[in-house]
Amino acid sequence: MRKPFFNLFVLLLVTLFSVFSHATVEKTQSFERTLNGVQSILYSVPIKARALLSELEKVELKENQPLPLLARYYLQKSTVDLLLNDPESAIDAANRGIELTASDPLLQADRYLMQLRLSQARILKGEEALVLVQLDQLLSESQALNNPEVTAEILLVKGQAYKAQNEYDVSMAALMSSLEAAKNTENDLLIERIASNLGGILVQLNGFDKASVLLDQSYQFFRQRKMSFNQLLVKLDMAELAKKQGDDEKALLEYKQALQIAQVLGDGSHRFRINLQIADLLLQAGDTKNMMRYLKATDNLRERENIRYYISKYNYLKANEKLLSNNYQVAIDLATPLVASLTEQTRLYRSEIALYLVLSKAHFGLEDYKNAYLTLLDYQNRFNTFSADEQVDNLERQQMLFNLEKIKAENQHLSWNNVLQTLELKTNDQKVEYLNVLVVAGIGSTVIASLIALWINRRRIRWGKIANTDSLTGLFNRRYFGTQLDRLQKEMAVGDFSVSCLLLDIDHFKQVNDNFGHPTGDKVLEGIAELFNKNLRRDDICARVGGEEFMLLLPNSEIEKASVIAEDLRQRISELEFHTEQGVNFNITASFGATEIGEKQSLSDIYSRVDKLLYRAKQNGRNRVETTISDHDTVTDQPSMETQPSMTDRMQRFSRRVRRLKFRFAQHFS
Repeated sequence: MRKPFFNLFVLLLVTLFSVFSHATVEKTQSFERTLNGVQSILYSVPIKARALLSELEKVELKENQPLPLLARYYLQKSTVDLLLNDPESAIDAANRGIELTASDPLLQADRYLMQLRLSQARILKGEEALVLVQLDQLLSESQALNNPEVTAEILLVKGQAYKAQNEYDVSMAALMSSLEAAKNTENDLLIERIASNLGGILVQLNGFDKASVLLDQSYQFFRQRKMSFNQLLVKLDMAELAKKQGDDEKALLEYKQALQIAQVLGDGSHRFRINLQIADLLLQAGDTKNMMRYLKATDNLRERENIRYYISKYNYLKANEKLLSNNYQVAIDLATPLVASLTEQTRLYRSEIALYLVLSKAHFGLEDYKNAYLTLLDYQNRFNTFSADEQVDNLERQQMLFNLEKIKAENQHLSWNNVLQTLELKTNDQKVEYLNVLVVAGIGSTVIASLIALWINRRRIRWGKIANTDSLTGLFNRRYFGTQLDRLQKEMAVGDFSVSCLLLDIDHFKQVNDNFGHPTGDKVLEGIAELFNKNLRRDDICARVGGEEFMLLLPNSEIEKASVIAEDLRQRISELEFHTEQGVNFNITASFGATEIGEKQSLSDIYSRVDKLLYRAKQNGRNRVETTISDHDTVTDQPSMETQPSMTDRMQRFSRRVRRLKFRFAQHFS
């Protein structure tokens, strides 16, 4: 009796074990099938891939799955989180996967890839410097694998880190080195991912022809394989390329095609950015109706963005929207705190600088001309600096591309990996001694590079001079005058000395232009500028602040001394002789206003005060100097009955006011 019972018990156990094993195998197979499905759509529809992984996490017990499958799961999860611009989730997934695979040498390649996803997530968070150190260590450790695919992936991420630091030449060398490693594999997808990244770098380096070829090739590759997400990234680079080439229509078309892809993917982050770019291009084209439509589409997506470039563009476009709707006060309320927050920024984006102009227009719309004018001055100062920096940046980027091609051409036997190492040495202070050895070996190319660097530096100085000087006379401009006034007032606060200000205007200068022509008028302005250069003291500062208006700062000069200097200049100007193109000789005169300035007076207040004195000189017959000694000595804007101006005087006064206010705005608002 016992034996049949025992046999029945054993049979029951075998049956239960078989059922349990079958269920476990089925669960494992289901887990693996889902991972395979995710892999097939990872770069095509990442948002759907994330949904599949989320369902997998809810239904399957991942910890009971084989370790290789778990490694694949965390690698795919960290990858899809990166594609959807969610660095925090990517970091969590990558760390979990690294922890699980730490003790299994067979999963070393997967562990390296997850460490790369961790690095890519940190790049999105702005931790490029830390990432580069970790990548160097990772690259060194991975050499034992002898796996060109892993090496290529590491170098690809390294190129992305350098790009985030705006070191485009080193980024390009890293990507070229990555491409060399990838060519030793059969992974066409990896090769095209690298090539598309390389195309994006060439856009930044102004290598437009090569960038166009690479991006077109990559786009066709991703399109054939229905890899929508990669198509989206390439389309964005193609749009940037068109913008840099000045083809706004093509850029608009590329952005619209990219937006269609992003909408299919359900990618909110990229939809926000693309809608902004389209709205900006439409605003520049004057299509304000469609601009507002695309801008409205960004409102619900704004909270997803944390990158300053796109936030600033959004703020600029929203302020412009209010301005175009004539909601001037709303535009002011929106733009004022944003502009105030930019004062401590050393480098601004174009959209941030444009906020100053929007604010100025809003003040102008409310007829608040004083604030409109002061804000416009801030805009001009910021824009001049931005333009000079932008020209230098473009020149330096072109020089980067030239240097890379020169290094490769002069050293045909070198691999791109050697080029990358050479460039990294140049940016690493701890390896200066080794770099010196390379410099000695390549003394010829170093001399050429030094000459190019000297030329770039001279161009930088020249651009700085252009930003601070008037192009016709060579005198300083209003921007530089304001900075020097600030400097002198700070010195006055700690020292015991006086500073005076002169404002002069050429008498009847409009008649010179009308009777003799503008070329002759320009010669008059140049002649007066030359007189100032020869007769002013070394520390005196002279600027052309208007058409025929000049302003002078006289350090260590009380009002009495300033009056003597002004009288001397007035006399010398009246003695100048000019000749028209027809051989007619003529003289000119100038009227002066002079005042002593205080250490807390603004440029606007000083200008207003000395302008009233200049006007009084005009009232009293021109070709004279009017001064004030104390703050109690006021000047009225209204002429007395004895000195009522003629119709010509009134017209000239009106003309000067227009030049100073309304015409300055008109040339920007047209």
